[in-house]
Amino acid sequence: MRNYFALLFVILASHTAPVFAEADLYCTITGVSEITGNGNLEALAGKKNYYETAVGAEFIVQREKGMMAGRFVDNTNWKINVIDAGSAQQSYKALSTRSSGRVQSQFLEIRLQDKGNKKPFVLLAAEILHGYCTQ
Repeated sequence: MRNYFALLFVILASHTAPVFAEADLYCTITGVSEITGNGNLEALAGKKNYYETAVGAEFIVQREKGMMAGRFVDNTNWKINVIDAGSAQQSYKALSTRSSGRVQSQFLEIRLQDKGNKKPFVLLAAEILHGYCTQ
């Protein structure tokens, strides 16, 4: 009988969602910048590119897998590596890479250790997006 309960526990445990799964993060972009030819950081303005209208846009981060989805931010079908799941003591970090003719990368860091509901983030890609995330 004891073996029956052990087997039942193993079967049920393998078919339920893990209790330790982290909550998704909902992020809002508050600014987008690019690095100029002389190495300065410059806010995108004046219809320079697609990301100029990104301020106010939102995206979701699935913390456990590192997936990001939104109008301006998306790493679907990318190779994702969650470097650090983050905690009250340190930042969440994920690196996404893709090779489709050319290699692309995105590095996301969210300062989960900051006090308050809004956790600042930075997303480094061809441009630099920044803002805040909430749970």
